Amino acid sequence: MRRSKRLCQSGTWIVPRLPLRLACGDLLPVEISHRRHGEGPRRVLLIHALTGGPEAADREGVKGWWAPLFVPGAPFDPRRCTVWTPNLLGSCYGSTGPEKGRPFPRITPRDQAAALVAWMQALDLEFDLVTGGSLGAMVALELAALAPERIRAVGVIGSGGRSDAWIVGWCHAQLSILRSALPDDQALALARQFEMLSFRAPASLDARFPGGADLAAWLDFHGDALAARFTRETLTVLLEAMEAFDLGRDRGGLVEALRGLPPVHVLGIDSDQLFAPALLRGLADAARIAGSFGSLAWLKSPHGHDAFLIEWDQVADWLRSLEAPDAP
Repeated sequence: MRRSKRLCQSGTWIVPRLPLRLACGDLLPVEISHRRHGEGPRRVLLIHALTGGPEAADREGVKGWWAPLFVPGAPFDPRRCTVWTPNLLGSCYGSTGPEKGRPFPRITPRDQAAALVAWMQALDLEFDLVTGGSLGAMVALELAALAPERIRAVGVIGSGGRSDAWIVGWCHAQLSILRSALPDDQALALARQFEMLSFRAPASLDARFPGGADLAAWLDFHGDALAARFTRETLTVLLEAMEAFDLGRDRGGLVEALRGLPPVHVLGIDSDQLFAPALLRGLADAARIAGSFGSLAWLKSPHGHDAFLIEWDQVADWLRSLEAPDAP
C-alpha cells in the first residue's frame, strides 16, 4: 500500500511513521527521509556511510559527498540515472534517530535495512543497483538479503560480510570516548580525530604531512567540523550498529545468507586500514560458493578507507562496469 509523503524543512522527502520491529524486540515508529536526483531510466539506491546523509549530489548551497559522480557524463548523470539517497535510521538528517536526553533502542544494520525495505514498499521502488560504502555497504547487503526481489545488483564498497575483531575494537574505542564525561563537542571531536586516522593510510598522511607537520591542525579541523554538524547520540547509535554487523547471523552463516541474492559486486581498497582486504576477499569467496558472486575489484590508492571518497575516476570506472549485464 502506498503511503503519503511530505517535505521536511531541509527539502528531503519523508515517508512517515512506518512501524518497525527491531532486532532487539522493540517496536519503533520510523520515518525515512531521502532525496531523489535525476530523471534517467537507470534506478540506483545509494546508501551513505557513517556520518553521511542524503546530500550525495551538489545543489545550491550544499556540497554533495559524491558530487563528482553526478555530473554530466559521470555514472550518475541525471539524464541517465535516477538516484535515491535515503538517510539511515539512527542518523540525524531527517530520518528517525536519537534525541538528547531520551532513550533510543540499540539498532543494527539489519534494522536499518528493514526500515529501507518498508520505505521501498511504501513508494513501490525497485532498483537496478543498490550500493554504498562502509556502513552503507553493510546496509546494502542486509537490504539485498531482506528484499532480493526488488534489487538487480548489489555494490559493496569497503566492507566485508561481518565486522571482525578489528572493527569491533575500533567501534568500542570511540564508544568509550562518547560514553565518557567529556562535554559533547569534545567527545565528538576526539572520536572524529580517531576516525580520521583510521580512515586514512600511513602513506597518505605522511605524504601530506611529512613527519607529522600540521597533522594536528588537520585533525582538529575535522573534529570540530563533525562536532558542529552531528550529535553525540547519533554517532553512538551508528557505531553500535557497525559493531553489530554480521550478515550471516541467524541465517546459517555467511554463505547461506548470500544464497539467492542478486549479483554481489565487491570493491575493496588495497590500502584500507579499517576493513582489511582479507575481509572483502572472504565476502567474495562466500558469494562464489553461494552462487551470488558478481565481481571483485580493487581501488589502487595510498589513501586508505576514504579512497572511495577521493579516487573519483576509479570509482566511476567501477560503477560503469556494473551497468553491463556481464560485469566480470
